[in-house]
Order: sequence, then structure tokens, then C-alpha cells
Amino acid sequence: MQGRSTFMAAAATVTAAAFLLTGCTTGGQASSGGTGGAMSTDTIRTALNADPTTFNAAKANAKDDYEVARFLFDTVVRRDADGKFIGGLATDWKSTASEATLTIRKDATCADGTAITPSIVAKSLSYFADPATKNNFGKLVFGPGQPTITGDDAAGTVDIKLAQPWSELIGGLTLAQTGIICPAGLADLEGLAKGSVKGAFSGPYTLTKSSHGVSYDMTLREDYKAWPQWSKPLEGTPAKTVRFFPGVNKTTVANQLLTGEMDVSDIAPADVQRFESNEDYAVTTVPFAGIFLLFNQREGSPFTDPALRKGVAQLMNQQAFNSAAYAGKGITYNSIVAPTVPCALPDNSSLTPEDAAAAKAVLAGKTFKMVGTTSIGPNGAGSTYVQEALRAAGATVELQLVDNGAWATMTQTKPETWDLTVQGDANFVGTVAASLTRIAGVPTEKGGRNIGGGENADILADIATAQSATDESARCDAYTKAQKSILSDNDVVPFVGEPQIVAQRSGFSIQAPSGIVDYATMRITK
Repeated sequence: MQGRSTFMAAAATVTAAAFLLTGCTTGGQASSGGTGGAMSTDTIRTALNADPTTFNAAKANAKDDYEVARFLFDTVVRRDADGKFIGGLATDWKSTASEATLTIRKDATCADGTAITPSIVAKSLSYFADPATKNNFGKLVFGPGQPTITGDDAAGTVDIKLAQPWSELIGGLTLAQTGIICPAGLADLEGLAKGSVKGAFSGPYTLTKSSHGVSYDMTLREDYKAWPQWSKPLEGTPAKTVRFFPGVNKTTVANQLLTGEMDVSDIAPADVQRFESNEDYAVTTVPFAGIFLLFNQREGSPFTDPALRKGVAQLMNQQAFNSAAYAGKGITYNSIVAPTVPCALPDNSSLTPEDAAAAKAVLAGKTFKMVGTTSIGPNGAGSTYVQEALRAAGATVELQLVDNGAWATMTQTKPETWDLTVQGDANFVGTVAASLTRIAGVPTEKGGRNIGGGENADILADIATAQSATDESARCDAYTKAQKSILSDNDVVPFVGEPQIVAQRSGFSIQAPSGIVDYATMRITK
């Protein structure tokens, strides 16, 4: 029997995602929260790549931070399965490139019973946007400058006025990092980061058990009513308890899924065949993150020298990287964003051609510091590929392989520890600007999104032109210019799109609205 397999293309774009389904599919039901009769269990067990670095949604940096934030904090807007926006804490919204007004639902409460008012929403979003929060997603949501956010409790609305035009505001407000933090959390930021302030949570779950390196339990709130109204209601029942196990090797996770010790979880590409022929499992695959080689261009780094960046780029082979990291299942990139993102480059003609001899002439005898995450390829195979390619050219690469949380902390707050890294960019808003700001603008250690650290003022100007454009053609012209510029300068070396592959045991399900796996949609189906 053939197992159920779902592939969802066009991840995280502002247009509708294409859903290509094979195998059997499941039917719908009446409630957005999920419905069902007596279930065989009330718990879902899943894995995290590593321990979350924080439970403060506004300061989430790594993939595991985003995943747990979606359970604990509601956003004002969500993405639906058809690529459109639906209400979260907001029931309605109106927006232009310069401002937006959100109407806030009246029945939502914090975990301590506090009513979620427009004022509470405005204070949380203002905290998220505050440069003092050092949130590297703030500029992605609100654009350059500081927005003005006010709540009108009498009118039931939140008004957002942007410092500069930014046409992607509503899409940005779907990010888990914008999840609304209740007053109790903002009053105790230290406790919020630890997840110990129960009243901080606006979402369907609270954190009820936290054991670093062992497990985390989230418990469903009995009073929760603010489920999104999905266009296709979710089948099944939300788990009363979701138990996360951090730092489990993906091959071990695959074994635990097959032995019934895990219910829903990411698996490695090399393990997919173990599930595809098994009728007791469903496999969902979506493009998750753009993977590219990123250079530290801050003062003092060797890669402020464009000749060294070009030399490294001349050594890189997309197919070899894909084989090493993803068993050949990655999606080839022509630029810093997926081919499905609006305004992405249509071909690979802007990439630096391979030239090992020219690279060796520049790189031989050089020493570089590299930090890599063990999550990109088995045991960090993506970073090891780069290290070996440079070694073959006569360079020395001092590679530190660490878990995903430690890697995010090092690359974003400790620039002195690295010269180059294999970057995973989860572009959840599906725009060129979202990825360009990883190498342009305010550096991450100063509260921006720019991990590379080089200012790249020309790229910022192209982004501003695109955001102010009144038609798609002019917007794409500006984004095309910016993409060609960063590839010509070798600010990044594109590799592939990392596939996120989620296996689900029979009796459990998960959804990927707009091509983005949302662990908060996990349901028990029998």
C-alpha cells in the first residue's frame, strides 16, 4: 500500500500556494478548532531541533522559537490554505502602503482571564517594534523607521501608521514573532523569556512543564475561543497536551515515529522512503528555508574583501551541496529567494561560475572562522561540505558545529565568532525584501535583520523603490536590480531550498497553510 504523501509548492508567497496532492486525502469538518468523538489519546508528541532560545515571541530567533510561539501567542492575522489572509485576533482590517486599521475581536482573553483589548494589542505590537527590543523581525513587518501604533478601546480598533511606505505590512503581521503578549508578560520580561508567566499567553496553549534538554509540555486552555476560521476547517481535535522533545537526531525521530514513541515530527530527506510505502503514515513536504552561504562583512572580517567572497563562490556547487545536505531533495535556487516568490530571478545566469583554479589562487593559505548549525544536513553536513571545498583550495576553515539555537545566537549577536556561515532563511512572508534585509540595513546585534553586517545602502534604496511602487512591474524591476547586485558582489552564494518533511502517524494530522507548516494545526483525528 502507498502511504499518504503531500507536496505543497510555492511556499510562503503572497499569492495562493499550489497544492499537489498524491495518495489519499482526508475530509473536512465543522469547527476551526477541530471536532471529533472520543479520541484514542489526548496528547501529541513531537520533536524540536533544539531547546527554544526564548519563550518571548517578540525576540524569537530560531525555528524552534517560532514553532512554540505559535502555540502560546495569537497573531492579529493568519495565512489561510489558499494564500489569503484570515482573522486571528483581528476580525477585519483595512490597509494602504502607509497605514492600517485592525478591528479586534471581542471574545479573546489572555490565559489569566484578562480581556484582549485594542490597547493590549497596540502595546504588544509597540514592544515588538521598539528598537530597544532588538527584534530583527520588526523592520520586516513595519519597514524602515518607527511605526506609530495606537489602540482605541471604544472603537475596537488598532491604528498603525508607518514611517515609510511598506506594502507588505499585513503579511508581516502573520509572523509568529508578532504574537500578542499580554500585560503580565510585558510586566515581567525575564519571566516571559523563561515561559514562566502564565498570564503572558494569548494563544490556545500555556507552557505547563519546562525541562531544558528533556521535554516541554503545553496544555490546551479550556477557555480558549479565538480559533481561526480556516476556509477548510481542520479535521480532528486539538490535543490537550502537546509534548516537545528537544535536540533529538532526525534519524532517531524517524525511528520513534515508526515505533509509536513520536506522533508528528520533521524527518530527514534520507528517511522519507521509510514512510512513503507505509499506509500508517502521511508525509507532508514543503519548501521551508532558503539555504545560502553568507559572509560576515563587518569591519575586521576577511570577507570585506570582494575578491575573497568571489573566490569562495567559485568553489561552490549547488548539486554537490544538495547531495551532501539533503540527499538531492533540495530545490535549486537562482537567487536569495525561492523561484516561486514574486519577482525572483527566472534563471541562474547571475550566479558566479565555478572556477576552482582562480579560487585557489586567491584562497590558498587563508584561515577563516565558520559557525554552522547541525540542522542543515545530517550533523551539519552542509557546513562540512563548505569546509572541505575550501580545504581543497588550500584554505583552513575553523568550523564550529552547534545546535540551531546556539548557531542563531552566535550569528546574530556575536559577530566576532564567525567569518562565514551556511544560512537558513525561513522567508515566512514570501517576499524578496524579507531575504534582502538579511544582508542590508541595521545589523542584528543592533536590533536589525542584517546578519551579514554590511550596510549595502544601494540594496536598501532598491527595497524602498519596490515598496513605493504602484504596480508589479516597477516593483519587480527594483527587486531584480537588487538581486543581481548582491549576486554580482557575492554577498551570498545561493544553494537550495531546504525541504521541510513532516511525517504523521495514523490518527494525527498537521496542516501547511500557504505552504508553511504550522505545528499549532496538529490535530488528533481518531
